[in-house]
Amino acid sequence: MTAAALELANLCKNFDAVQVLKGITASVQAGEVIGLLGLNGAGKTTLLETALGFSLPSSGSASIFGQNSIAMDGLTKARVGFVPQRDELLEGMKGDSYLALIAEFYPSWNHGLVARLASEWAVPLDTRINKLSVGQRQKLSIISALGHEPDLIILDEPVASLDPVARRQFLKELVDIASSQTRTILFSTHIVSDLERVASRVWLMQAGNLRIDASMDDLKENFVRIQLPAGQLLPAAIAKNSVLHSRTDSRGVSIVLLKDWDAYSSRGLASALGKDTQIETLSLEDLFLELHA
Repeated sequence: MTAAALELANLCKNFDAVQVLKGITASVQAGEVIGLLGLNGAGKTTLLETALGFSLPSSGSASIFGQNSIAMDGLTKARVGFVPQRDELLEGMKGDSYLALIAEFYPSWNHGLVARLASEWAVPLDTRINKLSVGQRQKLSIISALGHEPDLIILDEPVASLDPVARRQFLKELVDIASSQTRTILFSTHIVSDLERVASRVWLMQAGNLRIDASMDDLKENFVRIQLPAGQLLPAAIAKNSVLHSRTDSRGVSIVLLKDWDAYSSRGLASALGKDTQIETLSLEDLFLELHA
């Protein structure tokens, strides 16, 4: 059986007395494109860095292609490409010299791909890195992570400093990579529209917990917002197992965010809620906003 590209098993991370990751368990298979969504401080960067072995877990484990991420061998490391939120480029080098240096570590370096991306993305490789704009530096960082055509690509807010045109170019490249259905991508973002365009699956983090792990199709079919008239309660089976978030508005109406709705509606529970109950499917953005309401 082929090992998962990434496997997280009850992964926890503490910084002093603060628990930043709270027992995250998830698996990513080859060919999947995972979009990681969450507010600032939700634990996204910590999750990515701990998954890669840059930071030791407090408990639990992370493995990449079947190897513990804190003890990967060179061959496994060479299958991974990473773009951090803040680039780690060598300031005094020119872009072309920097890429040539990185290429020395990878026998599979695709010079044609790198040249094409640098040209299409208008990265001035003959300029010293410390003279590049923030957006140009981010493009260079991305190119350096893609040049060896890694099997697992992990990107932490890769479009944060890109203008709309550059962002669209980058997303097109991700779509092209994903079309192979063999290479795996995990990327964090605050831009829901980008995630919807590229990702096949969504991880939604909240306060160190992985609250939602679902395919895009599952999100559309199985997550709903229900508005219950004042005083009306959900059936006990639903209330116990499937409530993600609930609140009461100024009118006394209960607003409940539910998962697994398809299973309940198929058993006739939708009609049991009564004619005054409103049931809405949600866009990913509405789902995100409702979870944090």
